[in-house]
Amino acid sequence: MKLLFFTDSHIRGTNPKNRLDNFYETLKLKFEEIIGISYEREIDFILHGGDWFDRPDISPAIVREFALIIRKFNKPVYTVAGNHDIYGHNPDTIKRTMLGILEGIGIIKLIGHKEIIMLEKDGIKLQLTGSSYRYDIDGENFSDSYLVKKSKQSDFALNMVHGMLLEKPFFEGIQYTLLEDIKTTEADITLAGHYHSGFGIKKIDGRFFINPGSIVRITNTLSEMARKPKVIII
Repeated sequence: MKLLFFTDSHIRGTNPKNRLDNFYETLKLKFEEIIGISYEREIDFILHGGDWFDRPDISPAIVREFALIIRKFNKPVYTVAGNHDIYGHNPDTIKRTMLGILEGIGIIKLIGHKEIIMLEKDGIKLQLTGSSYRYDIDGENFSDSYLVKKSKQSDFALNMVHGMLLEKPFFEGIQYTLLEDIKTTEADITLAGHYHSGFGIKKIDGRFFINPGSIVRITNTLSEMARKPKVIII
């Protein structure tokens, strides 16, 4: 079984002020490159960590074009919703969004809160769970999204979250969750989106915590300009 994970694509039809290229065309090329990687590596399942779009009400013409591109994966695409995909940081609004339309027509599969999906391939059973962004995902009840129980029927458990999961404390006034806080999860792998810089691959007590960072660079900070966008193959 092989999985490919990428996150925070922020599809939009306009250019971020710090980009000199045609951002829309660059996005299409990035998706085509990722699709090519999935073919080359014979990937079985595609995972996305949320923030497909830069806003929930993006132009239908843009959604149509990218829906046609996403279909080229020709493999199941599982995802959670990011804060930019929904209204008011409320995942209950998903049916009114363009990401909700993609799910409604079967282009992607949105993982519901507390939903357990069992993936099987080559004799391996993988428990897949996920949590979309919500306003309190990194608040006092962070364990509701980050800590999962592993089914006895699964060989591995993978949890995907769109939240501010970090290695070390962030700026005061911004909610976040530290890797140390969730090391008791029973998920063998935790995949995170939202934090664009990412933190790579970390291993704590035999469990993996991964955020490769956004596949696009929107700001012109030194760290962003030095960062190379990545996907993860599991």
